[in-house]
Amino acid sequence: MAQFRAIIKGQRGEASRLGSKNSGMHVECNGWSKGITVRATHENGKDYFQVYVTNGSSASRKETLVLTITENGTVVVNPDFPATN
Repeated sequence: MAQFRAIIKGQRGEASRLGSKNSGMHVECNGWSKGITVRATHENGKDYFQVYVTNGSSASRKETLVLTITENGTVVVNPDFPATN
């Protein structure tokens, strides 16, 4: 059984991918000038999800951490996010 499952749906239909505890999961969704990246990791027996804002597909690969979601549902917002974006 996979630790993570990602589903994407677009004009070509739906596709899914699996990630293990070791591989984690990396998901990107980009517009022309902004986008997001979500990274799922498994550390110390728990799942973590980090959400980043990106410059989209037209600019450099800069990522800025927005928030982290822990396995118990706690949302930790990066206190520097508004100032760095």
